[in-house]
Amino acid sequence: MKKKATPKSSQSRTKNANSVAAQHLRIEEALRANPAGLTTIELVEQYDILRPGSRINEMRWWLGMNIQSVRVSDTTAKGHSHRVVRYVLQPGKWKPSGPAGGNGV
Repeated sequence: MKKKATPKSSQSRTKNANSVAAQHLRIEEALRANPAGLTTIELVEQYDILRPGSRINEMRWWLGMNIQSVRVSDTTAKGHSHRVVRYVLQPGKWKPSGPAGGNGV
């Protein structure tokens, strides 16, 4: 059985579409295109981001991106409801909070 071709998108702009840098780029583009934010489930299912929380944390600490986290309920493609995080891109630089820097949740 032939494997389906990967759709052309921001994935094609980097040599390794699953590299951390490529995932950061996909998340940034997705958050800019969706001002209301995206949930963990949406990032996994629609943008092929594994461990979105880790990628968001890297984008905050390494890139200074001000991405806020809000706890919400969301449903998977299979119809299962979960408590997850909605990530929302805000203007300005991210400022750590709390004694350990906090993660915005």
